[in-house]
Amino acid sequence: MVQVRIDVYLKLMGIFKTRSIAGKACKAGFISIYKKAVRASCSVNNGDLLEIVKPDGSMLTVEVLDIPSVKHVSRKDRQDYCRIVGMEE
Repeated sequence: MVQVRIDVYLKLMGIFKTRSIAGKACKAGFISIYKKAVRASCSVNNGDLLEIVKPDGSMLTVEVLDIPSVKHVSRKDRQDYCRIVGMEE
């Protein structure tokens, strides 16, 4: 089974522009899995629900569908790996 860190996953899915920014968001407590804040080194698993608080205060809920085994995922292929469950303003 392929394992990937949450900061890497968020970068691959295009939710954050860089891994560094994703890591800073984790450190600040803006990223959680099942309502539990996580560190950037936390592994992501299939079926996890990620809750991301964006800088404007809105929340994005993303379901992990699969873990990529590559170092780059194209925009059209991202839908195979994650699904946006909800967005709250």
